[in-house]
Amino acid sequence: MAGRHAAPSRAEPATPHAGTDVAVPTTPARGRRAERRTRPPRRKAFRRVRRLGVLVLAVAVAVPAVRHVLDERERAAHEAAVARTIAAEVDKRTTHEQTVVRTSRGMSQAGRAVADRMLILSSCASTGAQPSGPNGRLPSSALCTVPPSSVQLRADAAEAWASLQEAFKEALGRYPCVNNGYRSYAQQAKMHAGNPGMVAPPGTSNHGLGLALDLCTNSDGRAGTSAWAWMDAHASDYGWDIPYWARPGGSRPEPWHWEYVASGDRVS
Repeated sequence: MAGRHAAPSRAEPATPHAGTDVAVPTTPARGRRAERRTRPPRRKAFRRVRRLGVLVLAVAVAVPAVRHVLDERERAAHEAAVARTIAAEVDKRTTHEQTVVRTSRGMSQAGRAVADRMLILSSCASTGAQPSGPNGRLPSSALCTVPPSSVQLRADAAEAWASLQEAFKEALGRYPCVNNGYRSYAQQAKMHAGNPGMVAPPGTSNHGLGLALDLCTNSDGRAGTSAWAWMDAHASDYGWDIPYWARPGGSRPEPWHWEYVASGDRVS
């Protein structure tokens, strides 16, 4: 029956069926991508801030460290300069003190040597004219005995030898070993007769003028010993020397034979 049918109602929009999970998009996908592009990236910003913080921290740590290193270098350089100054001053004072000590010691040694010579040769007429002969027959008044060897020499030679042996003692701790000095004519003749190849004839030796002496042949009179080396280096400072012919390698080597050459009147 047509009358019984109800009039069709107005059409309603279709709706999802109940129980379905299909979501209805509210914003187009293209719009969301555009929004992400325009929105500032938070992670990049955080990274920049973190790097800046690390850089600031590194600078804050590095500046004091560099300043500390520079201060240490400056302090070390200053301390080195001060140390050099102190060392130079110490060296200067040490040199001065050594000079003073040497001068004082030299004056003391010279004073002792003079006192000893005056004590040893107090009765020796070493000044004034000295006799030049006759050879082997000098008067006893012209001769002086020199301790501790007790050899006799002409007064001026004796005084010079006393000075020499004091210096020798200062250097080596003892007096030189002396064998003989002045020889009378008779003594020279006897020695010549016993050894004509080595001993000069009587009347021709500087021993007869009191101007020569012999060191002990088995010790100080041997070339190469410390005593002989000292004599060779210093004897001339006191007017004594070894003749060229008596030197090692000379025409008649006698390294024990020394002569007082300062007088100028010896037998050549």
